[in-house]
Amino acid sequence: MTTVVDRRSALAELLKFALPIIIGQIGLMLIGTGDMIIAGRYSRECLAAIGLAISIANPIQISLLGMQFSISPLLAQKRGNGEDIGPYFWTVVVYSLLISIVSCGLTFLSFKLVPLLGYETNLNGIIEEYLIITSFSSLGLCLFQGMKEFLQSQERTMAANAVALSCAALNVPLNFVLVFGAYGFPKFAEAGLAWASLIVRLIMGLALFLAARSWWASSRKIDWGFMRELWKLGAPISVSLFFEVLAFCSVTLFVGKFAEVQIAANNLALNLGSLAFMIPLSISAAVSVKVGHAYGERNRPVIIRYAQVSLFTSFIFTLAVGSVFYLIPQPILELYTDDVFVLDWAKKLLFWVACFQLFDGAQVTISGILRGLSITRAASISIFVGYWIIGIPLGYYLGFYAGFEAQGFWIGLATSLAVVALMLGTVLRRKLMALQFGEAP
Repeated sequence: MTTVVDRRSALAELLKFALPIIIGQIGLMLIGTGDMIIAGRYSRECLAAIGLAISIANPIQISLLGMQFSISPLLAQKRGNGEDIGPYFWTVVVYSLLISIVSCGLTFLSFKLVPLLGYETNLNGIIEEYLIITSFSSLGLCLFQGMKEFLQSQERTMAANAVALSCAALNVPLNFVLVFGAYGFPKFAEAGLAWASLIVRLIMGLALFLAARSWWASSRKIDWGFMRELWKLGAPISVSLFFEVLAFCSVTLFVGKFAEVQIAANNLALNLGSLAFMIPLSISAAVSVKVGHAYGERNRPVIIRYAQVSLFTSFIFTLAVGSVFYLIPQPILELYTDDVFVLDWAKKLLFWVACFQLFDGAQVTISGILRGLSITRAASISIFVGYWIIGIPLGYYLGFYAGFEAQGFWIGLATSLAVVALMLGTVLRRKLMALQFGEAP
């Protein structure tokens, strides 16, 4: 049984594991940030259209990645029980590829929704082309996530981080040359962003699969029972992500009814909020493995310690980021664009991003703790209630009827996150108090 029980040791262990994950997650997010920067430099129209396209694709692709978030905590539990997890390698590969097929098909078909959404005609063609091309990137994206989860379950993060950072570094110049046609490359204009995403994601998946080659010799037998375990734990995670990502993306789609300036500003606020979210998301991933391992060892004190230190770490970081967004928004936003009208609206929206940082960090960290305990349904219910019963209706009213326009939807998002954090906090407190080994938690 692990001897890490005091807060200082637990914090050190958590940070040691989480920091490499943070680096890798930031690398992944910088790929999207690079897209936004190049789109903003190309044209306001491009920035608006790509943001809308991503808002259609993300609920599909990210929610299906949630099916894979069950891999690392379940394998960590098996490690805690003393089981060799090597024989599960090819099951993880097959599971990831099956998810990628569904993700590819649904993303491809989503282009048919575009004419129904009522956007400006000049944006529709850009959005449709982007969706069609990037749909095929699901193969690389899901393979990367599956390999990352498998390695992460063993607290091995170096390979995934190296791949993510290398691809982030490749993405910006690749976007630039394909969008603008620089250095002898053909000019693809807005479609260049889609082709760059496809190329980078395929490289990511193949590179990490190659990095995991030491497990290629493992048993090729597919464990369908374990795959059902992954499905059972992953389905509620996927539903949670779908409702959450769809909420943020629906805000972008609703804001698309306003002026192009507000669409572009909304995309910048969303990108910065997503970038900040990578840190608590990484802490959540780390604590799910740590708690999962302790749960497999049946060690209640260690579970509680990791819950405490993860929430403390998330609180400190989100407090710092929220303060930065509130105090110095202008220099940050000017990295994306010099359009004064876009900047003016983006500062208004970034204020609300600053306001919900603490709630966002708390809810995702608590979700990770619960995931390590194999509890995922509570997050689905909380997110549905917080966003779709309270936040989104409130934002819709404020945006379209109370005159707040884009700001109204971000006020709704801030309210949603506060409700979700409160509900999940209540669930976690009850589960930890009732946690008795030998019984269901």
